[in-house]
Amino acid sequence: MTAALRPPPPPPCPTHHPDADLLSRHAAGTLPDGPALVVATHLDFCPACRRQVRAWEALGGALLNNQRPVALADDALERTLAKLDGVRLAGAPPDAPALDPDPVLPPTLRRQRLGPWRFVAPGIRGRAVRVDPAEGYKVMLFRVAAGMTIPKHGHRGQEYTCVIDGAFSDTFGRFGTGDMAAVDASVEHQPLAAPDGDCLCLIAVRGRLRIHSLLGRLVQPLVGL
Repeated sequence: MTAALRPPPPPPCPTHHPDADLLSRHAAGTLPDGPALVVATHLDFCPACRRQVRAWEALGGALLNNQRPVALADDALERTLAKLDGVRLAGAPPDAPALDPDPVLPPTLRRQRLGPWRFVAPGIRGRAVRVDPAEGYKVMLFRVAAGMTIPKHGHRGQEYTCVIDGAFSDTFGRFGTGDMAAVDASVEHQPLAAPDGDCLCLIAVRGRLRIHSLLGRLVQPLVGL
């Protein structure tokens, strides 16, 4: 008699989360594309933060319901229809990206426009994620080999990171699958990929990095960060 097959246990919930300000701005739709994509990727892994976002959305809806109605201009309908003129209303637009086949990517990233994998440095590859460049963020997927150290660096702006697979450690602790980190120009760190497997991360950066090693400065133009 064979034992019944048991489903695999669910993945552990993340332990590092975006703060309340980031979650509320994400729910309100006021985050720039780069950090919004990182937060949305974290939400794919984190039921607790999804519940918080739904609560913020419900609060926003309640506030809107309590607002006094405002009369529209007489030509509001005509102007709205004019903006829609020529837009495909049925189905996906012609340039909509196909779902990326990489099974490791969470749903949010599989719907994005992703560039090809490129060599960045020994043990590190990068893949561009296309976002609106006018908002000042560059977004990349990085795959770092097990046990590999990222060059020590600081920031001239914000950096948002979500771990998709594997883990890394830095001065703030260990970050595993689904964990998110947000740092600013006051932070310098040197992430180290866990020794038991590659680390795949999504990173959104505003402003160029301050890299302290010669190798890091040599490859920085290849990455554009």
